[in-house]
Amino acid sequence: MLFLKIFFIINLSLLSLYSNNLKKVTLQLQWKYQFQFAGYIMAKEKGFYNNVGLNVELKEWKHGINMVEEVTNGNSEFAISRPTALIDIAKGKDVIFLAAIFQSSPLILLTDKNTGIKTIQDFKNKRIMTTGDLNVDTSLLSMMYSQGIDSKDLITQVPSFKVKDLLDKKTDLIASYISNEPFQLKEIGGTPVIFNPKDYGFEFYNDILITSNKYLRNNPDKVKNFRDATLEGWEYAFENIEETINIINRKYNNQKKSVEALRYEANELKKLAYYDVNEIGKIENRKLEKIYDVYKLLGLVRTKVNFNKIIYSDKILNNILTKEEKEYLLEKESITMCVDPDWLPFEEIDKNGLHIGIGADFYKIISKNLNTQFKLIKTNSWSQSIQYSKERKCDILSLAMETPKRKEFMNFTTPYLTIPLVIATKNDVPFINDILDISGKNIGITKDYAFVELLRNKYPTLNIIETKNIDDALDKVNNGELFAYIGTLASTSYKFQTKYSGELKIAGKIGDHWKLAIAVRNDDYTLLNILQKAIDNVSYEEKRKILNKWISVKYEKSVDYNLLYRAIAIFLLTFFILLFFYSKQKKLKDELQIAYKELEQLAIIDKLTKLYNRYKIDETLENEKERSNRYQTPFGVLMLDIDHFKKVNDSFGHSVGDEVLKEFAKILSTSSRKTDIVGRWGGEEFLIIIPHTSKNNLLTFAENLRAKVENHKFKTVKNITVSIGVSIYKYNENTEQTIIRVDSALYFSKENGRNKVTFK
Repeated sequence: MLFLKIFFIINLSLLSLYSNNLKKVTLQLQWKYQFQFAGYIMAKEKGFYNNVGLNVELKEWKHGINMVEEVTNGNSEFAISRPTALIDIAKGKDVIFLAAIFQSSPLILLTDKNTGIKTIQDFKNKRIMTTGDLNVDTSLLSMMYSQGIDSKDLITQVPSFKVKDLLDKKTDLIASYISNEPFQLKEIGGTPVIFNPKDYGFEFYNDILITSNKYLRNNPDKVKNFRDATLEGWEYAFENIEETINIINRKYNNQKKSVEALRYEANELKKLAYYDVNEIGKIENRKLEKIYDVYKLLGLVRTKVNFNKIIYSDKILNNILTKEEKEYLLEKESITMCVDPDWLPFEEIDKNGLHIGIGADFYKIISKNLNTQFKLIKTNSWSQSIQYSKERKCDILSLAMETPKRKEFMNFTTPYLTIPLVIATKNDVPFINDILDISGKNIGITKDYAFVELLRNKYPTLNIIETKNIDDALDKVNNGELFAYIGTLASTSYKFQTKYSGELKIAGKIGDHWKLAIAVRNDDYTLLNILQKAIDNVSYEEKRKILNKWISVKYEKSVDYNLLYRAIAIFLLTFFILLFFYSKQKKLKDELQIAYKELEQLAIIDKLTKLYNRYKIDETLENEKERSNRYQTPFGVLMLDIDHFKKVNDSFGHSVGDEVLKEFAKILSTSSRKTDIVGRWGGEEFLIIIPHTSKNNLLTFAENLRAKVENHKFKTVKNITVSIGVSIYKYNENTEQTIIRVDSALYFSKENGRNKVTFK
């Protein structure tokens, strides 16, 4: 018994000592305890904060608390704010954004069906309950402004935070969270009517984790540890929703929310946290800039903001390299590097002996950031580069995928490029939907490529033949020695453009991806750590610029036009045979001629939209190319993509989506000249070929078209917008290059706010 008492006392003492060593920090919540703060709660409950030496106090919201002032005045080390903190920053507040928990804001305007409010125009002279000044809730304000309603058109009330006020007719509208109040209104018998800024094109961050720059400068490790543990807590909460709900219900449920309400909140917030991203907490300059532009338009800010300085990064090399790592680089002087000498667009050793391609562009950035030179060790093949790595003739492989065999002599950073794998075949091979469809056939892969090892283990029925390089493999596919070649989408498409145009095609893709990292000799952990930090420090914008420069090619999707051609040929042959035997019967002959014409139309017309189909567009592109080359007359191409079309299908159903496509197609047809070719490229993408034009005329036409779509009132969905890419065919180029360029322009429009026209 005495032993047990001593043991108990010792353990209590150790626990007390451990607790006393934890650094106390406080987090100011934006509201009362609920699932909205589940990540912080679970980081505390599961010990994630304790694991990084932090004792975190969570403080519930109280009336009158200003989140920005909480951290700038030192009342709390961390707080959760709305994106309106940008306004405070513009006014000189020393705040930095650590993470955006919700990629799309849950903030909405809520009413009940019995109020009779159906549209935003119905808001005029209505009562609204909102937390303070409506001008601060800029996503709501922007939504209303876009529909012609000013905040002055409403009667602002002090919020009661009771949705029952809608049913009791004490108010008409309530500023709410989509994850809370709609559920509460349903529970008491109401019928929620929701006005969501996201549906009107205003996608704002929300629940942004902030601290002060002063605290960050003095406590960089605490900030990093707190952020990392918080994001770990959020990942855990969303992966273990039921466990999280039980903990909140037992220990943090001051509002007495039901389990069903917490579950509803959890599922709604998870959608918003992962909206258009696959990671928690992502925050980007471009989206903040868009939000800030809205504030400018509303007259809330006037000064410029350096967005690079207000987004936290623990990847600034001067700050994160240790003293030992800096000394290591000074002593080493240069890092020896082996590459794949023939793997464009990823990399190549060119005729002048220079390293070029995607990898080379990444290393220019890394070299600059580290202030260190990378010395190229020239090899004749990828196999030789692998061998040199084993022999320690080079410190790193610039672009390599981790495999068990390679781990025997190399370590790997996290992948910085993830590229789809595709199957290249001769043109007469039908679309390949599954890699198992080519079991037993001879499949080429470049010798010593990672997927030789990985695919053999995963798909033992594949007959993999190793080739010298990609050219060797594609030559053998072309002459029939191999059935197909498996490689990356980018490198295969690049070869098609430069050597195999019209001879081979990409017949399908497989679910696996080539995950490319830096491979570092496994006896040098210091170099591995340095390069991991360096690759982490390459910004999203820098990566996108590099990839846009080298990659922009599509693979063939599940439409196999060879099968279509065969079907057409069979139909035509049948009709001609009938025509031969019944040629004396004029009536039947006329019917067959009509049928023949209908079949011709079927071959070139998209059934849904009645526009030209992909086959006709491809044919026209080639014809226009020949005409342009012969007579030196330029032609233009517009690629159009309906913005957020998936939301139309998800919200209204595919039948409404089809009606939108037909209505959209009609706008394109009536807006184009008789000489223009208007077609459906696929899904919600459309292509217009415009002969005899100029850049100015193209841009004017595209902008008019964009505005016409934006102002058109579609049935059911009312408003949609379109993103447009524009380009002009260049003399003697391959039409695929024109399409790549216009597709890249379209991508730029969509990535930079949508509802835009971009020329490339």
